Amino acid sequence: MKILNVEQMTEVDRLSTEKCGIPSLLLMENAGMNLFRALRHTFREHLSAQRILILCGKGNNGGDGLVLARQLVQRGMEPRVVLLGRRQEVKGDAAANLNIFLESGQPVQEVDSLEAWRGIQPEMARADVIVDALLGTGLGKPLRDLYAEAVRSINQNRAFVLAVDIPTGMFSDSLEPSPLSVQADLTVTFTAPKIAHVFNPDQAAMGRVIVAPIGSPEWLMDRPEYYLQLLEPEELSELLTDRPLDTHKGALGKVAVIGGSRGKAGAAALAASAALHAGSGLVTALVPRGAQGLVASFLPDIMTEGLPETDSGGFNREAASPVLEILAHMNAAALGPGLGTHPESFDFVRELVTHSPVPLVLDADALNALAQDPSKIRNDKGQPLVLTPHPGEFGRLIGRRTSELLPDRIRLSRNFARQHGVWLVLKGFRSLIAEPGGQVYVCDRGNPGMATGGMGDVLSGVLLRHLGELDARGWNLPEEVTWPVALGVYLHSAAGDLAEEDLGPESLTASALIEYLGEAARQLRESSS
Repeated sequence: MKILNVEQMTEVDRLSTEKCGIPSLLLMENAGMNLFRALRHTFREHLSAQRILILCGKGNNGGDGLVLARQLVQRGMEPRVVLLGRRQEVKGDAAANLNIFLESGQPVQEVDSLEAWRGIQPEMARADVIVDALLGTGLGKPLRDLYAEAVRSINQNRAFVLAVDIPTGMFSDSLEPSPLSVQADLTVTFTAPKIAHVFNPDQAAMGRVIVAPIGSPEWLMDRPEYYLQLLEPEELSELLTDRPLDTHKGALGKVAVIGGSRGKAGAAALAASAALHAGSGLVTALVPRGAQGLVASFLPDIMTEGLPETDSGGFNREAASPVLEILAHMNAAALGPGLGTHPESFDFVRELVTHSPVPLVLDADALNALAQDPSKIRNDKGQPLVLTPHPGEFGRLIGRRTSELLPDRIRLSRNFARQHGVWLVLKGFRSLIAEPGGQVYVCDRGNPGMATGGMGDVLSGVLLRHLGELDARGWNLPEEVTWPVALGVYLHSAAGDLAEEDLGPESLTASALIEYLGEAARQLRESSS
């Protein structure tokens, strides 16, 4: 599902009328009908008993509210309609719907001052439902005066609040919360989710979000310049095919986890365990010799290989050659969990990245090694590189502070993936998957309980499993990498949600999440049936 900014949404509406011949008044009518359906679904047979107050602005958002008001009146209800402004200030399709409503004999109360607003406070206090049809997606600055007071009044009320398109006061194109916005119980937006619907950290301000079609053809949004997309279970479930009866472990991918060092062996073990529990056929942990026994003791199901190490217990330069020989018999590898920051280990990383014969998932200290010279992020054999930084690691890769990159992380992730020809998974709230062709996918699963050590190691293992099977089946690499990466990100987050539901956020650990990977895959597979 595409996620659109204000400019793109305006263009889709315009093209719906100009290219497809759909009158803009019909689009508004359909929007209002969807608002009515949402209220009917919410209150069912009790809708007629609700005292409904519809607050309308002077633009198209208010026009949607006026259509809703008319639909309610036609079904025998008596909504109270308040216009913030004067009738003569309403233009376009909103004005047409205002005139239709007035000509049917229905009253509209005009409010154009703080004093007049205070006069409707008793009416607000009696309302069971307040419809916020004040301002739509075009707001770009904080609310002031009358609109700010209106929003504060709505938030102080105990009524059920339905927001039209987006809660008034919320900045549609921003990844950051606004100073003041309506706190809604339900938001009905149209055609496609907007950026704030997905990325605003104050998700509670929108309540449940419904994306309602209003008649714009889907092919209008099938344009490469609309590059931001929300991952949907229905699409991803198609990738989880049932295993044939004659499946063998080699067909499910032979993968390697390359990492670990003195004091950090657990990171490599977590990644290897995640790959195994996610479904890999064979998993080998390639670790420094001093860490081999410890990693092997974590999980008897994985194989281990001890390699040359530095005095501090990390990989030394000489380890690169035997690792490359081992990788020649693998389908994919993850490099970085628990690797350490010894200069020789960083040389080891750069050698593997350049010469790996298989797809690589890069995390943790592998990313820190590459941050020393990002221009060398390339593989001379044409193998895919999947980078999985958290914001701090991404900041080191691009030379930005975390506080600087977060508000602009969509654009920065996209630019980095295109420039370096890599798949970039930027972890965090609403993890991003940016691919070399310029598309950016968003995972809306996950929870604050996943903010704990080792989660990135588990993600590396899950991604490794899906890349390994992709290569084992002989699919077209690297063109078909995006969807297995997206699937891995989604399953990791979905497993986190299942674990949080059972354990609570305080007790959610990376090792606990691994136990939910199978259930996450089962539920995803069943979502398409």
